[in-house]
Amino acid sequence: MKKHYFLLMAFAVVALLAGCKSETEPESPEDDTNKETALDVDNTKPLGENNRVIYEMNVYNFTTQGTFKAAENKLADLRKLGIDIVWLMPIQPRSKEGKIGALGSPYALHDYTAVNPDHGSMADFKSFVNKAHSLGMEVWLDWVPNHTGLDHVWVTAHPDYYQWKDGKIVHPNNYGDVYQLDYSSTDMRNAMQEAMIYWIKEADIDGFRCDYVSSPALPADFWSATIPKLQEAAGRKIWMLGESDFQPEKAALLSVGFDYDYTVGHHYRLKANVGKSESASKLKTECRSLINNSSYANMDRMVYLTNHDDTGDGTNYFGYFGGNVAPLTVVEFTLYGMPLLYNGQEIGYRKVQDYFSRDAINWSNSNPQLQNTIRTLVALRHTQAALGSGKKTDRATTTFLQCSHSAFMAYKKVKGDNTVLVVVSLAADSATCEIKGIEEGVYSQWLNSETIAEKVVQKKVQLAATTKLTLPKKGYAVFVKE
Repeated sequence: MKKHYFLLMAFAVVALLAGCKSETEPESPEDDTNKETALDVDNTKPLGENNRVIYEMNVYNFTTQGTFKAAENKLADLRKLGIDIVWLMPIQPRSKEGKIGALGSPYALHDYTAVNPDHGSMADFKSFVNKAHSLGMEVWLDWVPNHTGLDHVWVTAHPDYYQWKDGKIVHPNNYGDVYQLDYSSTDMRNAMQEAMIYWIKEADIDGFRCDYVSSPALPADFWSATIPKLQEAAGRKIWMLGESDFQPEKAALLSVGFDYDYTVGHHYRLKANVGKSESASKLKTECRSLINNSSYANMDRMVYLTNHDDTGDGTNYFGYFGGNVAPLTVVEFTLYGMPLLYNGQEIGYRKVQDYFSRDAINWSNSNPQLQNTIRTLVALRHTQAALGSGKKTDRATTTFLQCSHSAFMAYKKVKGDNTVLVVVSLAADSATCEIKGIEEGVYSQWLNSETIAEKVVQKKVQLAATTKLTLPKKGYAVFVKE
């Protein structure tokens, strides 16, 4: 019995020693493919000016108070998200005469060089700008150069600043709440320039989003004369964004000094031709058209899925894109141009916002999938050179890949040694697609629509030149090559 006992003990010791590794014995490398790790997407900063994200804010609706002070207290949230530019819808007093709704239109101004008392004082606005600057963000003002409200201070002080017909001031486009300014008046032009310079010198703002610059009554030479004066007055860069599709709406604006225009035509074609479709065919056609527009070789553009104008028909981008909102948001951030986020878009806010009355955003009413998707997209935009915009020479090369499924669109963006692969599906159900033309190698998957609502993670994956991917309904994935 003792003999068997000692034999068993000996075998146990040998087995134990065999299972132990020497301290100097090298460990076999661990394969971390498909292993998820936490992805920190907050507080990222852009590689440069071509990797920025802009945010449109309606001060009335951004907080329940509707004030500069309340908005200032939430600027840290925008910085955490990664916002680089805050574009404020018009902050001047709104005209009361002929007003629309409870508040009147923000684009029917009473005075170019005053602040809306509902928002606070000039001191409050300066504090807002200073806070934004301290957080590394710029502030751009919405500017309305084509027309004023009916009770604007110029109407009585300078009636010669306006267009007249049959003894009455002209209403542009038959808009009953505004009067058309007359750009044949040198005095009016000078006054407009001085009003813009006022905000640069008084409040240290960083740029202007200029309303309705495609107006036939607003000549392009006003901008070619004005933009250099703004830069000179500031002694630094003042950014200029024009609300127009310069080509084809007003091609003369392409060369007068604007840094960005709107992709208006692209936006409306997405609404009309893509909408809630389950086929990616027209989406591919529109995206190729956007990228290949040779008119913009020397200018950047702003792209958007929604903004304040998407309310006129009583709906918003959820109404006309439905389940395609999420995959189209991915395209907005990764395909081309500088992406815009509108008041509440960052949480997937669904309610139609009326800017003619107070309609404060309910920030607790968020969509986790869209919120985490946008957080990740901002970080991608900031950190990947291939996702930058700018002039043609600054942009990445974009190649659309062959997809076996009609609901899928895939493209790769390459700049230097940075490659980003984007795949979206408009299918109403889970679907599998064979994708050809991928650069073979190890990728870090930053965005996975299957898990993004619950967690923000990344994982390494091996992708072949031809790879089959399965995405959930209205799904998407973004990969960065190692």
